[in-house]
Parts: sequence; C-alpha cells; structure tokens
Amino acid sequence: KKNLELKSELCIAAEKLEDEEDIVSAFYQLQNLHQEWRDIGPVSRRDREAIWERFKTASTLINKKYQAHFESLKGKEEENLEAKTALCEKLEAIDYSKLNTIRDWNRKVKEVLDIQKQWRGIGYVPKKWNTKIYERYRAACDFFFRNKNEFYNSLHGEMDENLKKRMALIERAEELKDSTDWRRTTQEMI
Repeated sequence: KKNLELKSELCIAAEKLEDEEDIVSAFYQLQNLHQEWRDIGPVSRRDREAIWERFKTASTLINKKYQAHFESLKGKEEENLEAKTALCEKLEAIDYSKLNTIRDWNRKVKEVLDIQKQWRGIGYVPKKWNTKIYERYRAACDFFFRNKNEFYNSLHGEMDENLKKRMALIERAEELKDSTDWRRTTQEMI
C-alpha cells in the first residue's frame, strides 16, 4: 500500500512535467522519476497494471515532446547549414579582378565583415558538417584577406617607387637651382 502511494506521487510528478517549459530538463527529471520507480518496491497485483499504465502514459508524452524537440533542432541545423553554405558561396564568388582601387577594397571589406557577422549569428549545423563547412568558410575568408594584403602591399611598393622618383627629381632640381643658364635650366625644370 505504501509503495502504491509512492508510485502515485511519481505519476503526479510525471504528469506535471508536461507543463515544464524546458523539455530537456523535463526529460532528465523523468529519468530520475523512472529510477525512483525502480527503487520503490512492488504494488499489489490488482493495482500494478493501472498504476504502471498511468506512469507510462505520462512518460510517453514527455518522451514524444523530447524527441520532437530534437527533430526540430535537426531541421533548424539543416537550415543553418544552408545559410552558412550560402555565405561561403558569396565569399567564394568575389571577383578579385574588379577590385582595383582602395575604395573598391574598402567596400568589399565591409561586405566580408558583414558576412562574418552573419556567420556568427547563425546557430549550429549538423555535427557531420560542422568541420567541413567551417573549413570552407575559413579558407574563403583567408583567401580574401590574403588578396587584400597583397593589394595593399603592392600599393606600398608603388608608393615607395614613386617616392624614390620624386626624391630623384628634387635632387635634380636642387642641382639646377644655382644655374645661370636660364634657358636650359627652364627647359630642364619643365
């Protein structure tokens, strides 16, 4: 009789779990209730089937909710994979031949940083794709920033070259400043 009372309390607790907001927590609480059920001794034969059915019905509801929860997570992970794949495709589709000025590169950098922000905002993908999609994304970002650095380094090379040419012109102009051959000096300055 005492066991029947204890098991009835477990049934009530299991039935209350249906109202639990956090289904994962409810599932784990149910597992604890099952352990307590096993720890409580037997009940009379006439009550055994009815009390078990009541507990099993409450358990089935929680288990179905738990399973549905993870099925919806899997669906969401598939959507996330599609979104992350689309971002990778955007990164891979960048036409570097059209990026010829600092302004072009600055616009494209803003776009890439926006894509990176979007990437961080997207949730998890299925585990089997997690590493692959991240490596694809990382490779596309690395390729972009490597090209950007090469562009800016080439600009610095051009700037250094221009500076050398200007310095040579300044030296030549300084050599000519004291010249009295006005015609030749004028032509050379021009």
